Amino acid sequence: MMLNIEGVLKQDRLLRALTRLNRKAFDALLPTFTTMYLETQQTKPRQRALGGGRKARLQKVQDKYRKMVETYLNVLPFFFS
Repeated sequence: MMLNIEGVLKQDRLLRALTRLNRKAFDALLPTFTTMYLETQQTKPRQRALGGGRKARLQKVQDKYRKMVETYLNVLPFFFS
């Protein structure tokens, strides 16, 4: 069963079952994730010159946060099967 992040975010009960967070707490983590993500981007040494490599598909940090959670939700069943 593949879980869709949009579907999970619409169902508070399912979100709470999978992450132990309600929607309000889930959204409250976004600023922390944004801060940590930006710090990592600034301190991590670059492998290529600025502008080198392919362009990111997810431009907003919010989209990257949702993708991280979506990946977590898709990998989670493998740990408990």
